[in-house]
Amino acid sequence: MENQYYNLDASLEFSVFSLQREDLLNPENPNHLNTENLKLFYVINGENQEVYNPNMDNPKSFKIYEYENEYRIRIYLNHTETADKPITYIQWNDSDTDTIEVSYQRTQNAILQNNIWLNGEHVWERGSNTVDPYFVLTK
Repeated sequence: MENQYYNLDASLEFSVFSLQREDLLNPENPNHLNTENLKLFYVINGENQEVYNPNMDNPKSFKIYEYENEYRIRIYLNHTETADKPITYIQWNDSDTDTIEVSYQRTQNAILQNNIWLNGEHVWERGSNTVDPYFVLTK
């Protein structure tokens, strides 16, 4: 019997705090990030392409949600096969962009993230004791 399942593991999550530990994703915080302006770009064949899929539940490929006592953002990452380490840019506003690079393990039934770099720094590696990629960003 053929396996009908496909595992796409290409996302990560952030909490975003100020230096004063303000939750910058909490819409009730007066200093929160205006996520209406947030854009994701995937680098495909050397070109930045803004992510917008109007038929998807999350057309801009991110989702903000409440987790326990904070807000988090889930980013759905670039997993193009045309690059060894596909790049996703998170453009928070006109002057603040973060860069995420991911190496993937690809099989017939899966795309699994193996390593993640944030702004050039290696921040996560799949292994026997690792959990799903989650980070705290300070802005």
